[in-house]
Amino acid sequence: MEAYKPKRGEAHLKASPKRIALGNWLREQRKDKGLTMRDMAAISGLPHSYFGKIEQGIRGLDILEFLELCQWLGIDYRSAITQINKLQTP
Repeated sequence: MEAYKPKRGEAHLKASPKRIALGNWLREQRKDKGLTMRDMAAISGLPHSYFGKIEQGIRGLDILEFLELCQWLGIDYRSAITQINKLQTP
């Protein structure tokens, strides 16, 4: 799977490596479970654009949102943090 990379000159170019790593992790987990962003919206009650912004590195999450996201995906939050840390670029 190809990781998201912001395009030169776009507003979200300023997305931090941590947000990009989070977005790439979310996309990978969502696709591994065979879910679309609209499926995630149906599960969570949030708009699909919420997940799109996270996956693009435009939007971050606070800790409570992250815990909910892990719950919606059926993933242990501790292993999720470990996986995301491994994806970060130095």
